Amino acid sequence: MGIIKKNNITETGTVDLAALPMEVSKEDQITARGDSPLDSQGEAAAPLEIRTDRAQKILENISDVDEVKQEAAKIVLEAETDAQQIMDEARSRARDLQKKAESDGKKLGLSEGKKEVAGRLAEALETLNQAVKERKNIIKDAESEILRLSIKVAEQIVRSEVSLHRDVCLNIISEAISRVSDREQIILKVNREDIDQVKKYKDRITGLVDGVKNFTVVEDSNVEPGGCIIETNLGYVDARISTKLAIMEDALFRVAESGKK
Repeated sequence: MGIIKKNNITETGTVDLAALPMEVSKEDQITARGDSPLDSQGEAAAPLEIRTDRAQKILENISDVDEVKQEAAKIVLEAETDAQQIMDEARSRARDLQKKAESDGKKLGLSEGKKEVAGRLAEALETLNQAVKERKNIIKDAESEILRLSIKVAEQIVRSEVSLHRDVCLNIISEAISRVSDREQIILKVNREDIDQVKKYKDRITGLVDGVKNFTVVEDSNVEPGGCIIETNLGYVDARISTKLAIMEDALFRVAESGKK
């Protein structure tokens, strides 16, 4: 996946899809029994959404990571240019205020002149302080936009990996089943593209953990290729690709936000 490094994005090798997080419950990592996230009548959970129109338009025209690097550099350059313009304008205004204060001060006399100069200088200082804050906000927004681009590229890489390597699904299923505490009855929901391979390796999958008594594999169009949902008597484990990516995205944004404080 892509990782932001100042004004560019560096690649970090292959993506370990099974290592991506999945949604599990607090107790025994299984959600409490109740409404499943998906059922035969339900709708698919909302897919990952890019949070800015601009980023979405950019991604529609991006085909590889190099293009994202170029776009990231462009975003940073624009942000730095805008920020520099704000600072230059603020400095210019501060100088004008100072000159006017000195000029007015001479006209008003020593006592009143000092007050006039002090007031104008305070105004100039406030102008500069506001410019500094605005500059920080511009850079912060640029960093967030680059992070969104990086996450979206990671999503594209993951989905490409899934389509190229069909055994990815088996790894994700194995990881998900290992988190199940109740193995009395397991219903495994997968995409139709994966169901034949999963059934082929059914014994291998159930052999990875002890205590599996009833194991059923069913097709579910709400599960994207490569992922799965596991239902048990106690609840379910959501190991869909979209869920993993959503958790990863949320974690990255939380880390990014904590770094800004």
